[in-house]
Amino acid sequence: MQNPRNIVIIGGVAGGMSCATRLRRLDEFARITIIEKGPYISSASCGIPYALGGVITDEAKLHVQTVDKIKSWFNVDVMTNTELTSIQRQRKTAVVRDLLSGKDSALPYDKLVLAMGAEAAMPSMKGLDDIASGIFVLQTITDLQNVEKFIAENNCRRAAVIGGGFIGLETVENLRKKGLEVALLEYAPHVFPLLDGDLAVLLDDELRRNQVELKLDARISEIKRSPSSSSNSTLEISLEGCDPVTADLVIVAAGVRPRNTIAKAAGLAVGPTGGITVDNLMRTSDPDVYAVGDMVETHNIVAGRDMPLALAGPANRQGRLVADVIAGRSVQYRGNVGSSVCRVFGKTAGLVGFSTERLDRLGLQYEYVTVHPPHHVAWYPGAEAMTMKLGFEVPGGRLLGLQIVGGEGVDKRVDVVATAMMAGMTAEDLEHLELAYAPPYGAAKDPINMAGFAAGNVLRGDVRIVHAADLVNGGRTDLDQFQVVDVRSVDEYSRGHLRGAVNIPLGELRQRIGELKVDKPVLAYCWVGYRGYVASRILRQGIDTPVFNLDGGFKVVKEEGYTSLQE
Repeated sequence: MQNPRNIVIIGGVAGGMSCATRLRRLDEFARITIIEKGPYISSASCGIPYALGGVITDEAKLHVQTVDKIKSWFNVDVMTNTELTSIQRQRKTAVVRDLLSGKDSALPYDKLVLAMGAEAAMPSMKGLDDIASGIFVLQTITDLQNVEKFIAENNCRRAAVIGGGFIGLETVENLRKKGLEVALLEYAPHVFPLLDGDLAVLLDDELRRNQVELKLDARISEIKRSPSSSSNSTLEISLEGCDPVTADLVIVAAGVRPRNTIAKAAGLAVGPTGGITVDNLMRTSDPDVYAVGDMVETHNIVAGRDMPLALAGPANRQGRLVADVIAGRSVQYRGNVGSSVCRVFGKTAGLVGFSTERLDRLGLQYEYVTVHPPHHVAWYPGAEAMTMKLGFEVPGGRLLGLQIVGGEGVDKRVDVVATAMMAGMTAEDLEHLELAYAPPYGAAKDPINMAGFAAGNVLRGDVRIVHAADLVNGGRTDLDQFQVVDVRSVDEYSRGHLRGAVNIPLGELRQRIGELKVDKPVLAYCWVGYRGYVASRILRQGIDTPVFNLDGGFKVVKEEGYTSLQE
């Protein structure tokens, strides 16, 4: 029998722990050591905001594994409160430091796995480094403990959260559950910047409905002690162009960046966004050093290039894959599509692939359709509407992205399209998916089928569409170029309509088709798009002029901020 191999894993959370436990199941004799900088291993970091808000009432539930259990079940050695300081690749040793004693030691390895994750990105602003008390990040259980202790000891009543991404939004919701007043400061024009702005505005509205003070396009110039407060602990956040925001504590959730300092110092290749470069076996530029999780750049199937992805699911799968590779199994990483979901009070935002704004930056040729189906049949009690934007390549129909804002059922539809994207399916393939149906759960024509029908109609040329975004701010066309026909009822029309629209209800359209001009294109629309689509089919076969349907209908115009188009 050969001498057992030394496998050293840096990082004991998602990727590192899945690698260690999988490898033990494949190789009973390898010497496996996990190095973890913090005091805990295998903690459920994604649950930290919910523990802050009391949704998770017992912090112990965040400790998925313990050092003793990992040792007894898997015979894996764990060194907590220990930090990697350098990698000596020629000697194949990892130099680590015991943070309690300050003592350094060198661990020999045959294979080294880096699973160090990402660190909080701290925005550049005056005062952020000068004020130690009252400013926190929320990444670890220790961070959670520090925030809870500070709130209790200082009787905090008001908090400010910097950053409106995943962690920022979850933190805002749970601070409100905790009874604090909350201000959310987001640098972008809308929260959840992964979404298109016209969808994210639905989240903006939900935050305001829940008494969150929302500061968008926020340019923070300085954080300092408030000179006007009677409490020395009150912080003042100065903003360009508006009044300052005061808070008893500040949580910075302005994104993350890969932990790459030690890897770069060791000469490992790093990608353009700072993530460690790996191949499809998760090997770095040194074949005996692997890297997984938030610190790497991996292949994005939609973009066709390597990109960072800070999500727990891919990190876990990558760690497992590395264990298979080290054990000699024939596997490869297949890439990712970036599936994510986030709850914002009563709304849920879901995304897989890219928003249309991101597709524009990537230079992809695409079209998209917007549908507003209920999450289950409308006639069954409790149906919640969702707004879905499905992006696809033209002319081929390759799926490029799905964005949803709704209530129940958002995660299910994101997961279906994520599966379809991983399988290489097209938008037209969504028409043919057979999905489970019962009135409490879905519909005979599931929302995914509906999105596929709409996309298929576009790809086959059955309908030509115009988006509300095309009609504003120097878009691709102008509303005044069309003769605009509202095919809703007279009552619906009277409650708001597009500028310059004439009202011809759908049931009267065939009889009144002679009222339309033949020398000007027609833009038909209804509330959500279906009646407009039916009208466009009638008109295309009845008059000799181009006919278009307003994608997503007047609901998009009314609810997503296109006020200049309304009359």
